[in-house]
Amino acid sequence: MIHTISAGVGERMQYIAHRYNDTTIRFILKYPGVLDPNTLCAAAQAVIGSVDVLHASFIAKSNSAHWRINTEYEVSDYFALVDCDGDPVKPARSIALQPLEHKAKCQLHVTQINGNDGCAIVVRISHLVVDGSDGKYLLNKLAESYRLIDETGTAESLNIKTGSRSAMCAYKELSKKELASLIKMPFSGVKTEYPFDSPTEHGVRRMLHCTIPADTLAVARQKAKSQGATVNDLLLTACYRSFAKAANRQGAMSISALMDLRQHCKDGVSEGLANMSGGLSTTLDISGENGFGDDLKNIAGQTTAAKNDPLAGLDGIPLIHTATKAFPMWLLLQAANIVYSSMSLSFTNLGNIPCAPLSMNGLIPTEGIFGGPLKRKPSVQVGTASFDGTAELTILGDFMEEDIQSLQTFLNGVRAQIELYLKEEV
Repeated sequence: MIHTISAGVGERMQYIAHRYNDTTIRFILKYPGVLDPNTLCAAAQAVIGSVDVLHASFIAKSNSAHWRINTEYEVSDYFALVDCDGDPVKPARSIALQPLEHKAKCQLHVTQINGNDGCAIVVRISHLVVDGSDGKYLLNKLAESYRLIDETGTAESLNIKTGSRSAMCAYKELSKKELASLIKMPFSGVKTEYPFDSPTEHGVRRMLHCTIPADTLAVARQKAKSQGATVNDLLLTACYRSFAKAANRQGAMSISALMDLRQHCKDGVSEGLANMSGGLSTTLDISGENGFGDDLKNIAGQTTAAKNDPLAGLDGIPLIHTATKAFPMWLLLQAANIVYSSMSLSFTNLGNIPCAPLSMNGLIPTEGIFGGPLKRKPSVQVGTASFDGTAELTILGDFMEEDIQSLQTFLNGVRAQIELYLKEEV
């Protein structure tokens, strides 16, 4: 008997966007030694076996969608072992770019790459199942599973949340008046498009990246804190200023920052694995007269106001959820073309991820990279996460050669802007 579960609005929303991003989030961790592949494989199996949706295939039809739970799946559906010469992170970046198909038998896949100076692991997770926040959660659960198997021979005591995956948990307690106030489109602001040299042509799949050292970010964080700003405000401001310089632009522009809607849930967590991201649109008027500190205060004022708003990030979410449930899949796919073709710059920050809880085989990772979904033109998303304070910024997409140079200049400029800020008097 085939066991199925109805697809919720979160995965429906991600599926209708699959023409514009690859609905996969990914993590890369480098370890200063080699993990035991048999233990890592068993750890991945334990995590996947703990939650129905992690060993399920997403089936979309013209009028509906559901998850088909798979009772049988092969090791290759969730684990692979690769050997290489040299630094394992280089091939890991290429492997991380491979998407997880929504019809795959498992919605989480781990690849171990053994190199000359240690190993790297690539963890790819379906964006239909989780967002970055729960992606971090599963990354930690994978490491916990490994340690349990290594120490006791079994991961039977592994506990992964299996409650409601509904994104409606973020607003189910709101009054009718509050819900009515959210009937508006999200991502409002000044439309800001990235100036691609070849805006309609897709090229080679690439992961562009730039590192901000932990000591640089720590000093900048303290300076920003003295101005009432967070490290997220700092990075977002640097993105604005770097974009303006790379694109030779001045005036008003917007970057849509993604925020975790779990702050609206009971105890600030989702009951089950979920995709609960909302949009927080900021606008900045870039001029040659403003210093970094001036722009930082502006952005911090906007984000602080949003944090103090009990409905922050929920604009349009109930409306989109209702439409996703009410309309057939074929119509939603057509509507997605209108919405996603008008989006461009966005920014997501997972914050700092401590490396010690990710230890396996007595080894603590020395490097980490987070990559969000691979975006297709005209969208550009800067994704970042800090591993023990070292931030790695990434942009993933299908790029022509001329795009790559421009986008790498933009990313490098984010770091350069923060370095300039440290020299600026405030």
